[in-house]
Amino acid sequence: MDYEQIIFKEEGPLARISLNRPDKLNAYTPDMGDEIIHAFRRANLNDDISSIAFLGVGKSFCAGADRNYLLGDKLSKSGLKIGEDEFISSFVSELSSSKKILIAGLKGSCVGIGITMVLPFDIRIAETNSLISFPFIKLGILPGLASTYFLRSLVGPNKAKEIILTNAKLTADQANAIGLVNEVVSDGAAEARINEIASSFGRMNQNLLFAAKEAFQINLEAEVESAIKIERNLLKNIKK
Repeated sequence: MDYEQIIFKEEGPLARISLNRPDKLNAYTPDMGDEIIHAFRRANLNDDISSIAFLGVGKSFCAGADRNYLLGDKLSKSGLKIGEDEFISSFVSELSSSKKILIAGLKGSCVGIGITMVLPFDIRIAETNSLISFPFIKLGILPGLASTYFLRSLVGPNKAKEIILTNAKLTADQANAIGLVNEVVSDGAAEARINEIASSFGRMNQNLLFAAKEAFQINLEAEVESAIKIERNLLKNIKK
């Protein structure tokens, strides 16, 4: 696949997947989704890769879904709309089953799918200028990607409900305080910090590293699949 909306690089033990629509603040499109899934599968199949970094080119990580697709009928090249089951199930499955260490670098606008995409990740590094927003209810949509499951796992059920029901906006420090991100770094420093973390993983015993991660993934795929089914059924009931 030729990538048009992401950049994919493999450098030693680290694969980098960078959203590449900086003029649109890396707003998500179905074509971007197709490319993301392809790139993650490619990295997951490479035995020389121990970590995958997920980044955004320009000022922001991802300013949410592109409204031209969200509000209209524009399709991806493969015929998908935003929110189609094929992307949701494929993307979440690829992440939840990955043996690689998944590290996200957040900056600027991280809105809607621009934050829910990284909830399944192992490590989230946020630059101080990150603004994390969950505007789903305000926009008249339900969060997807099993995000209610992952958010609850990260911050606890009470805080997760508060975040979704109040359309919360969080600074990097606020997100760090509740466990939504693992670390806050100065503006422009996320990629360097990810390089440092990935380098340390690359020096470890890979079988032991992956076994340690796998211990945390017991029953994860079944639980995530169940969460996706619940989200899907709730959405169908709303549309009736």
